[in-house]
Amino acid sequence: MARWSGKSLAFPALLAALAAGVYFALATFMGKLEQRAVTNPAVREHLIGRHARPLADVARTIASLNLVTAEVQTRVVTSITHENWRGPASAAVEAPVRLLYGVDVSQVRSESIAFSPASRAYFVRIPPPQRIATEVLGGDETIDVQVGWARLRSRAGEYYLGLARKSLHDRAQELVLGAEDAANVRQMTIAQVQSAVQKLVGDAASVTVVIDDRLDSPRSITTATGGAP
Repeated sequence: MARWSGKSLAFPALLAALAAGVYFALATFMGKLEQRAVTNPAVREHLIGRHARPLADVARTIASLNLVTAEVQTRVVTSITHENWRGPASAAVEAPVRLLYGVDVSQVRSESIAFSPASRAYFVRIPPPQRIATEVLGGDETIDVQVGWARLRSRAGEYYLGLARKSLHDRAQELVLGAEDAANVRQMTIAQVQSAVQKLVGDAASVTVVIDDRLDSPRSITTATGGAP
């Protein structure tokens, strides 16, 4: 059986320690070289390019869009029913609804934009879209009025039709986007901002726009209702 002496074990261990020391020394040296290369004016000019846009220019381009909007079209239905000894009276109304969402980017500043020289990539953060208008398209509505044997359509029918129309607008205001529609609104908003920035910086740079829910819209946006009854 072979026997290993203390000296024979010490030599491989010494080689391993020397190899590890050389590896870490080279890694540190290469890291310093890379850092110096990136900070070198000539290398930075090659990485960034002569036509790299300052962040202030990017911010001004985004701010010039003022209000970035996205539209969602849906439908809303409401009905009113009333019964008494003269019979029932009911009215149902269905109409298309246009929901308009917007992001106020007029106050976007350089602090919301970052640039990576090595990858020539711009990163932009914008506030989330908010509902700015709810429009019921009453001109395209569909109605259904039913009255009992002793009730007049011209009175009871029209009365409850008016209530149904008013309720229609209230229901439209209360609409909440589903997950798919909400994602589409965000994507449409991102695409508009990304397109504007891409035109400014050129195709040689990449542009990533993200919606940061922690950001508030710089100005309040009111909700309006429109459309003929």
